[in-house]
Amino acid sequence: MFDPKRPVSWSCLSSWEWNKESWYKSYVLGERDPATPAMLFGNTVGETLGTKDSMVPGIIAYPEMEYKLEAKLGKIKLIGYADSYHPEKKMLREYKTSQNAKRWNQDSVDKHGQLTMYALLLFLMDKVKPEDLKIHLDHIPTQENGDFSVSLVDPITINTFETKRTMKDILEFATYIKDTHKQMCEYTPEGV
Repeated sequence: MFDPKRPVSWSCLSSWEWNKESWYKSYVLGERDPATPAMLFGNTVGETLGTKDSMVPGIIAYPEMEYKLEAKLGKIKLIGYADSYHPEKKMLREYKTSQNAKRWNQDSVDKHGQLTMYALLLFLMDKVKPEDLKIHLDHIPTQENGDFSVSLVDPITINTFETKRTMKDILEFATYIKDTHKQMCEYTPEGV
C-alpha cells in the first residue's frame, strides 16, 4: 500500500498515469527499473548546465539550479526540483533532452503537468502567483549513435518555448493531485 505520508513528486504522478503496475513496483515495493542510456545522458547534460563546463553553450541558467520545491497540499506532502529558478525575478526554467524531435512543441509545453505542479508549489511555498511567473522549457535534441550511446545533435540547438499558467490551472492541478493521491493510497494490483 502506498504510504500516504510519502511526498508526491511529478515523477510519481506521471508514473501513475503511464502504468499503474509499474508505478506500484517502483513507489510501493521500491523496485526501480534501470535507467536507460537516454536517461543517463540527460542526467549528465543536466549536471553541467549552469556551470563553466556546460555541454550546451548558450543555455540560459538562473541563479538557483535544482531549486528544491516543497510544500503541503492539505495533508499531502509535495516535492520537486526545478531545473533553474530566479527567486527575485520569478523566472522558472526546465530543460529536457529528447531524441524525439516532435516530443516538445508549444502545445505539449502548454499542457506539461510538471510545469503546472512547479507553479502550484511556488504558490504554496512563497505565494508566487502563477500569472507572475515567467516559465520556459528548453528542449535540447539528442540522438542515439547505434552503439547504445547517446549524444547531442550536431550542431547543438536549443528549442525554447515560453508558457504561462493561471490560478485556475494550479487549482485544477491541486484537485487532480488530491484525487490521484486518494487512488494511489487505495490501489492494489490484481494478484497481490
